[in-house]
Amino acid sequence: RIEQSPSSSAAATPTLSFPECWFEDEESGQPLRWQLFVGVLYDLMKGRLIVNNASSPCNLFRNLPWKIRIHFTSYPTDLLLPLDITVPQQHQNDESMSTAKNLNSANQQAQINTLIGRLYRNSLKQALFLQYGSSKVAMSITKTNHEKMWDAVVQTNYDTYHQVNTELQVGVMAPPMNNKLSLTDDLTNMDERHSKELPQLVPVRILLNDKPAIQKPTMPQKKTISEYLKQRPTEILQEDAVMYVSPYTTLGDVLVLCLPDLFAVDDDGTDDCNNAHYSIQGVQPSLSTTIVDLWRSLCHPDHFLYVIVATL
Repeated sequence: RIEQSPSSSAAATPTLSFPECWFEDEESGQPLRWQLFVGVLYDLMKGRLIVNNASSPCNLFRNLPWKIRIHFTSYPTDLLLPLDITVPQQHQNDESMSTAKNLNSANQQAQINTLIGRLYRNSLKQALFLQYGSSKVAMSITKTNHEKMWDAVVQTNYDTYHQVNTELQVGVMAPPMNNKLSLTDDLTNMDERHSKELPQLVPVRILLNDKPAIQKPTMPQKKTISEYLKQRPTEILQEDAVMYVSPYTTLGDVLVLCLPDLFAVDDDGTDDCNNAHYSIQGVQPSLSTTIVDLWRSLCHPDHFLYVIVATL
């Protein structure tokens, strides 16, 4: 962002406004959405290149650093959220205008930080509501802890962030989920144990190309263990005469549900994708990976798991 010199018409307006800079991916010409994490933006841009050019993801990393063009005019309001900062003008003489200009210049970075920080907190509150099934946890976070978390994100201070976040992440240190449980095992009280380790819902956002995010509250389990035990044996997976259950929701389950035109389940029960490239945090996990394990390991600081999907 840069300052705009007051013009002769500025005195007739109730506020002093300053132009906004915006960023563009140099290769694709796509404006970059400032409200998204930079890793999410990078995956969106490079994912499309992989699909269009049939390139290996490894080859694309050779093009680093990422080339970004900065603009100071023609803000694309039809494509990006507004990032406007104005300063109330109490008086309209030259001296007061000069003072307002100086104050705005000094506080400009703090104002932008406050705006983006507010957006981050709102996103975090949405995720916590899904995790716990109520707003109680989100509303109980103190202002000090909110500020600690945001400062830690801005400064890339993981230790400080982890101190606050550990109290908010249900079952974050729980062992990985086994998505193939044998009915010959002791499954007694399994549902009760899961209730202490699993979130109520897994906060997931799917980003398809440059479209708005698909926000999908996802159940960590397709069915409880007790429901599986009530099923007829023919409805349960069998292998070598041992019956198994697969109770946990997988990444493939979520993508098939949200993007049925791009992802499907084959006749043999495996998930498949058609003319699409998906990634999470720059990697492409198996579609059979449980969604709760991915969320625990790869969610962003706002507790959402961002799944990036690029198509032709």
